[in-house]
Amino acid sequence: MHRWFGDRLLDRALWMPNRGSLARAWLVGFPITVVPFLPGQSVLAAAAALIVRGNLLLCIALQFLSNPFTAPVQLSACYFAGELAQGRTPSDVWRHVAETPLDLLTGDAVVSLYLGACVVGMLGGAVGYALILGIWRDSRSTRKRRSKFH
Repeated sequence: MHRWFGDRLLDRALWMPNRGSLARAWLVGFPITVVPFLPGQSVLAAAAALIVRGNLLLCIALQFLSNPFTAPVQLSACYFAGELAQGRTPSDVWRHVAETPLDLLTGDAVVSLYLGACVVGMLGGAVGYALILGIWRDSRSTRKRRSKFH
């Protein structure tokens, strides 16, 4: 394994939570979480964390957001986002689902579901990345600011 991964597995960013590693983990882990019915999500998330030097534990933990209890919300949001991405209006989407619910079992619905998963995943990853970087302050920068005022 050391030949494949080298010292990458021992990198502090993978194991110790800090601002940058958590942001990178969210950036790559959240989109993988949102993809429905993806086998091996945790393995893909771990590989993505290794590539971007994101926090491995957060990246894998995010995969547990996608479970049978959250599936109704996740699948609905992905389908809705996919329909909107294809140019349909929200009222048209709701009307179509209410009038012909069996259409959700067709290939067109699967396309909307996965397109929406891409949209939701990328947006959620980018927003989470920005929030983590914007909200979390490093202790070094906080100490520097305090020392200026005291």
